Amino acid sequence: MAHPFDFPGGIYPPERKDRSTQSPLRRAPLPSQVILPLCQHSGRPATPCVARGDHVRVGNLIAKRDGLISADIHATVSGTVSQVDSDAIHIDSNGQDTWQYLPPLDWRKTDAPTLLTRLDDSGVVGLGGAGFPTHIKARVIERHAIDTLVINAAECEPYITADDLTLRNYPGDVLEGAQLIAALCGAQQIIIGIEDNKPEAIAALEHILPDSQPARVTLAVIPTRYPSGSERQLIKKLLNRTVPSQGLPADVGVLCHNPGTLLAALHAVRDGQPLVERVVTLTGEALNQPANYWVRLGTSIENLLVHAGLDNAKLSRVVQGGPMMGSSLESLTAPVIKTTNCLIAATPDELPSAPMESPCIRCGACESVCPAQLLPQQLHWYARAQDDDKLTSHHLFDCIECGACSYVCPSHISLVDDYRDAKRRLRYQQIEAAKAEHAKHRFEFRQARLAREEAEKQARRQARLAHNKPTDGNASNESTSAPPADLRSLRIAQTAAKAAVRKAEKVLARAAQQEPQHSHEDLETLLATAQENLKAADLQLAQARESAKAPTAEDTL
Repeated sequence: MAHPFDFPGGIYPPERKDRSTQSPLRRAPLPSQVILPLCQHSGRPATPCVARGDHVRVGNLIAKRDGLISADIHATVSGTVSQVDSDAIHIDSNGQDTWQYLPPLDWRKTDAPTLLTRLDDSGVVGLGGAGFPTHIKARVIERHAIDTLVINAAECEPYITADDLTLRNYPGDVLEGAQLIAALCGAQQIIIGIEDNKPEAIAALEHILPDSQPARVTLAVIPTRYPSGSERQLIKKLLNRTVPSQGLPADVGVLCHNPGTLLAALHAVRDGQPLVERVVTLTGEALNQPANYWVRLGTSIENLLVHAGLDNAKLSRVVQGGPMMGSSLESLTAPVIKTTNCLIAATPDELPSAPMESPCIRCGACESVCPAQLLPQQLHWYARAQDDDKLTSHHLFDCIECGACSYVCPSHISLVDDYRDAKRRLRYQQIEAAKAEHAKHRFEFRQARLAREEAEKQARRQARLAHNKPTDGNASNESTSAPPADLRSLRIAQTAAKAAVRKAEKVLARAAQQEPQHSHEDLETLLATAQENLKAADLQLAQARESAKAPTAEDTL
């Protein structure tokens, strides 16, 4: 086992995990209808590719990703599409549960581009909460040298046990999924970071560990403390590497994935199964049958909780996610989506409403527990004063919103809410400032599209001329008088266009990973422009090469 280092701060809230770990992993009943939102992931919503009345099988593609940071969505029940709107696709189940699988692949014998395409086509995203597309994350080797893949099995937030039960039941598959991702990103070692409050999962991993290859696997059992499951804190704990401010784990040679994502990636490649279901923790004192369940995406949360024995007389509120970083649901009609890892049906005594806020007493308790080594008290004052320069200089965006500061505040100040509001305000200002730049990018995109269409028109015209070329040696005046193309300049233009696409992809991927819930429409437009320019450059170069190969009038004499 690896020797853990340490990160500052942290707290020890009641774990409350026992209620959902006493029962085996179960399978929720097949829903009679599913509602599949078009945005279950980071980035742009997917675009529907089915219509009302279409018949689908489980695994059929029903919405295509739109842009680089987006994800495909697949039917999770077999039946009939009953509604398609701007937000979601509704499918009525026929109860037959017929599947449409993709061809299985042996990841050890399949090339990387094919594997990345399979992850893309399967709609696999991070199941830990951010929902970042897995195939984009796996392509990090194009921009960074990765030496370590971290399996983030800490699952430090109270109540949540989905990863724990996944590891208990599928330790070999999780490790094989990790080997798959390690091969794609070039990692030479795999480290499993898991808290010591999961003895059954630890035992299952220790049993299967010797069989995992080719990358070396190390099991690191760390003391239970919140928020050790945050990427930055876990990397510090396991490897003693510090992710830079506004940076990513890849900046220090690390890639992180949680067990559920690795299992979904393996199912997509080895079994040809798109992401249509996930493990969800159903817990809370208002449930009579708390447990972890395999749940089809799109299942009604209300129906799911009723199946788990919901007692409405005891219910106070339902929290999606954990009590520290989750959010209370306004309506139980919402569906389970790709990022739904836990549902807490809480009683009033279990998760009581926060007491009335009092003035800050400057005790400094918030500073002592901040895992990011920020100054929460200062950020609180600057946020309420809307002193944006000070917020920036005090690294507001390094806050991981773990809620440790709010948890220990004796004045019951919702510090994290202050930081979220300040972040939203600053992002809005950035969007407003970028509107002119966005308009410029849209204009450039239009120009690039027109250039590409003109290149296509010229290519078709040249093809017609070549097809209709006289056979008596009398070439048309136009063809004989056309100046020879500068192939060297066109090759340089093509290379520059390829570089522009790679740069735009890198900028967009980094921005989306840093702020997965933030819109990056301008960067998507910039990437689309670069792609259009590359298409035009490819067409122009291909056309010039064809012209260079064509015989001239003198050649035919």
